[in-house]
Amino acid sequence: MRELFKTSPGKKIIKADFSAIELRIMAYLSGDETMRGALQEGQDLHKLTASKISGLPLEQVTRAQRQAAKTINFLLIYGGSAQTLQWRALSDYGNVMSLDEAEEARNNFFETYSGIKQWQEKQIAEMSFTVPHFFHNCIYGTFALPLTCTFTALGRRRVWPRFGTGIKASKFQLFNTPCQGTGADLIKLVMCEIYERLSSDDARIIGSIHDEIVLEVPEDQAEEYAKMLCEIMNKVGSDLLHPIPVKSEVEIRLSW
Repeated sequence: MRELFKTSPGKKIIKADFSAIELRIMAYLSGDETMRGALQEGQDLHKLTASKISGLPLEQVTRAQRQAAKTINFLLIYGGSAQTLQWRALSDYGNVMSLDEAEEARNNFFETYSGIKQWQEKQIAEMSFTVPHFFHNCIYGTFALPLTCTFTALGRRRVWPRFGTGIKASKFQLFNTPCQGTGADLIKLVMCEIYERLSSDDARIIGSIHDEIVLEVPEDQAEEYAKMLCEIMNKVGSDLLHPIPVKSEVEIRLSW
């Protein structure tokens, strides 16, 4: 589908996205020392997870094991169950895993990244606390409701309505919202800085998809803008998630 989106004559598309940004954000939010250290040292986090779960040295981890660890990383940071892990390993990568193996992998993951487990427990515990939020309408005038919030790295809130003694939020949402919300904060900060740096009227932002930014620029300026975009993304990301380093990958194309 992306090949259908082509450049205008004399233009090039620059596509850039963050590398493993959800894991980097989770390392920042949770403060997990193992994950932070691995990212600061430039290690392949999927390979590290595969090594920790399988008990093999890093150099002996196979491509299939790394792919399975990729599923484990992105699923378990959001509170996935062993059953879901078993299904996703099969559906995403064709890796057959018994339920016992999935449970063992899940346990090994949280032993390795204990800070993430503690952060998840903290997120759940904080759902027991409420903060008065004030509203106004034509029927009741001004009134207050006790509501619960989750926060991004910049302090942006998502308010969860309470019904009786519980909130209308799943564990997945409690873990996912701060991480994905921080990713949204980050991409908006990047877009603001890019917009200020677009020196040519012929260069423009034409898309922002999740952790990806797409520019259309004059062909003779493509290399210059590609370098600028990568530098901005790395700088803004690393500043927001300090001390976690943030990296981006950029490509110059004739189509999206």
